[in-house]
Amino acid sequence: MSQKILGRECEGHMHKKMIVFLGAVLLMIWSSAVGAETVRLHGAASTVDSLITPHKEAVEKKTGHTLSVVKSNAGKGLIDLVDGKCDASLASASLEAIVKAARSAGKEVDASKLVLSVAASDEVVFIVHPKNPVTRLTWEQLKDIHTGRITNWKEVGGKDAAIIVFTDAAASATRGLIKQVVMGDQEYSAKAHALDFVAKVNDMVAAHETAIGGLGKGFVKAGEVTIVDSKKVERPLGFITIGQPAGAMKQVIEAFREEANKK
Repeated sequence: MSQKILGRECEGHMHKKMIVFLGAVLLMIWSSAVGAETVRLHGAASTVDSLITPHKEAVEKKTGHTLSVVKSNAGKGLIDLVDGKCDASLASASLEAIVKAARSAGKEVDASKLVLSVAASDEVVFIVHPKNPVTRLTWEQLKDIHTGRITNWKEVGGKDAAIIVFTDAAASATRGLIKQVVMGDQEYSAKAHALDFVAKVNDMVAAHETAIGGLGKGFVKAGEVTIVDSKKVERPLGFITIGQPAGAMKQVIEAFREEANKK
């Protein structure tokens, strides 16, 4: 009889330990779920394609947060940020250039409370059609082409043909960066063709033998166009927040920075 009682006591003790263990596991799962957030990121296509998409899965796993990503352009992303539609806008140029991009899209933004957190870097390049003999241009020549001072390829050693300029959307950071860095903040020629998405710059230049365009290097399709030899145009890829990033947003930024800088 005593052995049966002892056996029942042992079973009861084990049962209680199992309940405590399962309770602890459930508490950990619940705590993790409570701490997990959905972080909304809107903006630059270049940053989405070069930074967010390659590392999204790793960052979500590392932080426990879910990323909701909307790809547009840096100016539109900044507008979404100040309108409360996202937690951070995605940047592919300086803060100054992106504020100007938002202005060109019709939104005045107060930059005094904005913070740009850089996670990686990228390069903007200029491309021409493979049949174009002009493969080297100075920044001064690029500036004159984009402002409309140079309108024919023969002026820079090419064929006697009118230059067609394709650019990213007016609210894009790529266009704003080229204007700021290469063009010295001078205006684009009224004849420059602004496209609605940066990847189309590659497609349009590939389709027109006398065209030129500037875009992120990651959007260049090998074999379809030729990258012009010129001085480098480097740019940051990162996140713009209202005030210093904190909580889930800070964790996400740090995780992207770590992933992007892995050797």
